[in-house]
Amino acid sequence: MSKFCTKCGATLDDNATFCTACGNKIGAPAPAANAPANNGGAAAADTPLDQMKEKSMQAINDFKNNPNRNTYIGIVAVVIVVILLIVLIASMFGGGYKGALKDYFKSICNKDGELYMESTVPDKMVDYMEDEMDLDKDDIEDEYKDEVKDVYSDLKDDFGSDPKISFKITDKEKADKDDREDLEDMLELISDDIKWKVGSAYNLDLELTIKGDDDKEKDIEASAIIMKINGDWVVVSFSCDDYRYLNSSMGF
Repeated sequence: MSKFCTKCGATLDDNATFCTACGNKIGAPAPAANAPANNGGAAAADTPLDQMKEKSMQAINDFKNNPNRNTYIGIVAVVIVVILLIVLIASMFGGGYKGALKDYFKSICNKDGELYMESTVPDKMVDYMEDEMDLDKDDIEDEYKDEVKDVYSDLKDDFGSDPKISFKITDKEKADKDDREDLEDMLELISDDIKWKVGSAYNLDLELTIKGDDDKEKDIEASAIIMKINGDWVVVSFSCDDYRYLNSSMGF
């Protein structure tokens, strides 16, 4: 009579001491489904990724040993969950063009010169200003800080302390390959010592909402050009109808 694995149900040789499908030790009692692991008296729960890995391996082994419709559906479900998890992690750590726009407004509202520089100047250009133009990075940040402090002061006068800027994208136009190459040619006018690469570029129409502690609120129309230059998303230009102090051009 053939042996069967008590964990995954795979058919085994009579003399098998472990399951070749899932690695389960034959003859050892199967662990209780809901029993917590005991580590020095403390229960140690698996992480979500550990649980997902275990379920994935179980589904694959089940399908190998009993390739029916249910196990196939199980594998597909696990794959979908993994894909969604990857997308979630990417969205958390990769802000993209929206992230650059959020940082741009955040730098103004927080009077943060460093963040303003990061959201408007690609790293390659900062390196160039330090190495070729003999500028100190701290001095560059201080200049940007003075600029955003002036903008913050204007916002505070109109809306009170702690002004906030939120936005909604109302229209988006993506640059094609020819447009990106034209943009790279324009960037070479700034410096031909840098090998410029525009990965993506968007021309955005925006609706801004500005408000502060004085309970004043205003909606205004705006536009922005945002590019991914040498791997860094930056706000190249920004303009709006009502507030000239928010208007800016490329930080470099």
